[in-house]
Amino acid sequence: MDKETIIGRIMQRHGARCSLEDFYSTLNVTFHEFESEVYDEAHADMWEALPAQFALLIDDCLDACPDMPQHIRLLDIGCGTGLASDCLFGTAIASRIKSVDLLDISPAMLQRASRRIARHGVPVNPRQGAVDSLPAENRYEFIVACSVLHHIPDLPSFLKAVRQRQPDGGVFLHVHDPNGDYLHDAELRERRARLSKAALPDWVRRLAPGRIIARLRRELTGPNKQDYLFKTNRALLEKGIVATPLSAEEIYSITDIQIHSGGEGISISAIRSWLPDYDCLSLRSYGFFDTVGSSLPAEYRKAEDDLIARRALNGAKVGAAWKVRACPQGTP
Repeated sequence: MDKETIIGRIMQRHGARCSLEDFYSTLNVTFHEFESEVYDEAHADMWEALPAQFALLIDDCLDACPDMPQHIRLLDIGCGTGLASDCLFGTAIASRIKSVDLLDISPAMLQRASRRIARHGVPVNPRQGAVDSLPAENRYEFIVACSVLHHIPDLPSFLKAVRQRQPDGGVFLHVHDPNGDYLHDAELRERRARLSKAALPDWVRRLAPGRIIARLRRELTGPNKQDYLFKTNRALLEKGIVATPLSAEEIYSITDIQIHSGGEGISISAIRSWLPDYDCLSLRSYGFFDTVGSSLPAEYRKAEDDLIARRALNGAKVGAAWKVRACPQGTP
């Protein structure tokens, strides 16, 4: 069943009378506005684990591409509260970043990210919208998308828009998405089973157990006025977008559309075909026990570090960096 059909059925169940595009857009903007209030706390595992992943990917880029530009205009797509840009300022290219454009659909996320990144002393330009809403003439030597690709319904179109914003030699880095090429890997399943203490539905096992358990607890213990899922539903009801509240699984099936709604995560082999004029500079995986950071029990952390050092590719999460291949002189 395709994603549009699944979303359409959710709309029908809850009396939504707007277009599918308006429903999808309004739900996502509303959800992320309220999620911004707790984003850093809810994603503490990312703040702990991702700086090291960014550092590894950037070191790989510099090894593979020693002629990376010394003057970098950075675009942070789906910037959230600024995690990706902040991490990049902790890597070997920090001194090269001369400006940062922050892009997000949520004004609240943009405000938080702008305050955080302004501390690094470079010009910061918050921009609300999607990639294709940027001025056509804007070009960025470096584009980053952290925990973003699995939210995008049409990845080929998204990646085409990314390409249109990069000059020859530009680098596109994405990180922290479900590793679609290894979702059903036998070793990953075995490691996941060792860590898991409870039988959970298939859609739950695709995400970090700690985050899912927290989501389910919020839903099962009833609405809480401080819960961003409750606030999202309340706002959608007040706007007349829906007639009845959505369940947590229904909300996440729309916001995390490449995981739910028949999604299979993010496939690097598919991205290769969608980025035909990019070369892959680095490919790394992590989350080898289906979770990252402090949510991983101490006895498993050494094994996780060893697998990262070995550059194993069958972790639950994946990140990669790509460089636009320079066209031969005279080629359009």
